Amino acid sequence: MKRTTIKDLAEMLNISTSTVSRALKDHPDISSSVKLKVREAAETFNYVPNDFAINFRKKSSKVIGLIVPEISMFFIPSIIRGISSVLNKEGYHFFILSSDDTSATEEQNIQTCINSRVDGILVSLTKETKDFQHFQKVKEMEIPIVIFDKIIPHHSFDSVIFDNAKNSELCAENLIKNGCKNILAIFGDESLDITQTRMDSFLKKIGEFPEIECKTIFCESADVVKEKLDILLSQNNFDGFFAMSDETLIGLHSSLIKTNLHNSNIKVIAISEGTLPKYLDESYQFQINDGYKMGIIAASELLKIINKVDDDGSTRRLPTTHLI
Repeated sequence: MKRTTIKDLAEMLNISTSTVSRALKDHPDISSSVKLKVREAAETFNYVPNDFAINFRKKSSKVIGLIVPEISMFFIPSIIRGISSVLNKEGYHFFILSSDDTSATEEQNIQTCINSRVDGILVSLTKETKDFQHFQKVKEMEIPIVIFDKIIPHHSFDSVIFDNAKNSELCAENLIKNGCKNILAIFGDESLDITQTRMDSFLKKIGEFPEIECKTIFCESADVVKEKLDILLSQNNFDGFFAMSDETLIGLHSSLIKTNLHNSNIKVIAISEGTLPKYLDESYQFQINDGYKMGIIAASELLKIINKVDDDGSTRRLPTTHLI
């Protein structure tokens, strides 16, 4: 069954499309009897207003594009919930695009957002993204963008990130206070700015205590963590572990279970969204990275920019970075 349009209703009732349109909007120039007939016909034939056409006339799609490196069980769902809580309240819809952690797909996703006439874009960058060349068209068209979580050094767009240096330092302090002397620090993708920031801060704090030995490894997935720990745990006696993310933590946990080390007097701390550690092992400690809060802040900042554009027609402003 095809979608019923205003034109269809007008033909059924033998009146003009403009009369139907004004009747549906409860315009005072239209009589009560005509309004009633139009509404009855609209309900009978399941007429649904074309939001895209309405918003197009208003020069607003009320749609936001959300681009993430990949859809996973770690962290991203909580960010999406935060974004949704803000956008839905303000009458916006959004669609989610996965870049498969490649800059080529990210570029395609940017074009999809442009073609879809989005009012703004929320994006977490891929591990391959080294510059903003493929964002140039968006910038020229003055489509508001807020980058969150995974970023690269830039001065082009607003961004929302965790205080990665502080969180890593706090995790290091936790292991130090617990008397750990032989620590394994597990980091993610070595090419990412977030990994380097967390590693630099963690090792800087540990380096203040020469008696502490610390080994670092880089793992792009939980499976890689398990592969590397199969060897490391058989050759070393670590008394403290740091996992820079939920993904690295779940790989660590699996290895500790396999070697029965989870029952020993070791200390484990992670930077986490907060849910996973409590289900894995109640003894695990964590420094929380609240994805829900990040989603709220990122969406709120984007709407501020969009509303600024509505007010003065320009996005020319100094970008800011919001630390959580």
